[in-house]
Amino acid sequence: MRRRKTFFSEIKERKVRKGLIFSTWDGSFWAVMFGFAENYIIPFAVLFGANAFQVSLITATSQLGIAGGQLTGAKFIQRFKKRKVLAMICVSIHALSWLGVFYGTWLTRSVWVILMFFTAGFLAGNFAAPGWVSWMNDLVPPQIRGRFWGFRNRAIGITQFAAITLAGVLLFFAAKGKWEISAFGILFTLAAVARGFSLRPLSKQYEPSMTVPEKSEEFRFLVFLTKLRTTNFGRFALFSFFMTFSVNIMGPLVSVHLLKSLQFNYLQYMAVIMAAIVFSFVAMNYWGPLTDRYGNYRILTATAIALPILPIGFVVLKSAPWLVLVQIFSGFVWAGFNLSTANFIYDAVRKENISKIFAYFNTVNNVAAFAGSLTGGFLTHLTRLLVIPRFGSSNLELIFALSAFMRIIIILVFIRGFREVRQVEKSPGLEHFYIYQPMTNIINRFRPMNGRRSRDREEGK
Repeated sequence: MRRRKTFFSEIKERKVRKGLIFSTWDGSFWAVMFGFAENYIIPFAVLFGANAFQVSLITATSQLGIAGGQLTGAKFIQRFKKRKVLAMICVSIHALSWLGVFYGTWLTRSVWVILMFFTAGFLAGNFAAPGWVSWMNDLVPPQIRGRFWGFRNRAIGITQFAAITLAGVLLFFAAKGKWEISAFGILFTLAAVARGFSLRPLSKQYEPSMTVPEKSEEFRFLVFLTKLRTTNFGRFALFSFFMTFSVNIMGPLVSVHLLKSLQFNYLQYMAVIMAAIVFSFVAMNYWGPLTDRYGNYRILTATAIALPILPIGFVVLKSAPWLVLVQIFSGFVWAGFNLSTANFIYDAVRKENISKIFAYFNTVNNVAAFAGSLTGGFLTHLTRLLVIPRFGSSNLELIFALSAFMRIIIILVFIRGFREVRQVEKSPGLEHFYIYQPMTNIINRFRPMNGRRSRDREEGK
């Protein structure tokens, strides 16, 4: 039986090929940490009495930690130049932060301790992010970029599925047995260990020499800001920033809505949250070749058009099975949107500037997320004063509807302001991405199986 060729066979250098495999292992260990701890940080905070505003604040400050870490990390790595060393130091700090989140909160019973250690972990992890992005940009061959990130993210998604499921089942039975705090202690400790295990593949991953631009060619943050309205990349960035703001108005409140307004148990909560996360990573494998073929702009626009539909599901639907279906579609759409966004940056930015531009982009993007989360948190003080039939006690559905309306406006204003930056095939219509191509992929999945069965029948004659 012939082995099916993969895109790894296109990579000539063995150290590059092995480096990409080690990177996938690193991502998988990160996924265990996410599934055991980060995915359940809001239920943990709610367990210790956090209200809707405090939940929004925890999310908002962590995003501010991302912004601050990436902005300072971009400048630091230009001078330090040891991307692997910096990544390993920051991963170690990130791992230890989860011990602080649980044990510090357990000892003090304070939600503010969660905020402090959770933000510190994000700050450390993202301080290394610009260097890691530059490292991966040097490592991944451009011709397989979409396929590799699709493969890596699919592996991460499968690992997340297992971790989130195990954690959800443990918390479900812990809630029944009144030992939830102990269950969170087990999960957060295992998350710290898993993040620590990332050090092994990181230490073995090949690091090409880093290209540092001359002082006169450095792309500074103020220059980045002044070009937002005048360049193709700048207009793309503005679209992304405003979309991030609109999404994060409701983002942190979804968990509060599920746990408090709809009174979901941990298994129902796990199923709804996990559906989007896992399907997003699985669908990366679908969108990756399409971004390579039709370009990132086309996939970005095709998925952006569906974004306003997603919040409406949380406005009108109340049962877990229906919300799981909404989240599956959400994961499918966000997979294409996030992959094409990241690849658009890689394609549009000069190689020597990638670490700084990526950091600047993520800094402003996370400031937008911070502002959106805070805005959503403040709006909860207003919505709870209203009485609306069929809505929850805090009327969070109003905030979800506002998020949907804002997404429509942002698409109408910004989507035609930028264009594709490389030569690609002419793209088919929307129905190709949402109907024809998925159906073709499903049929092709079963065709080899039918072929094998036919051969088996012939051989048995």
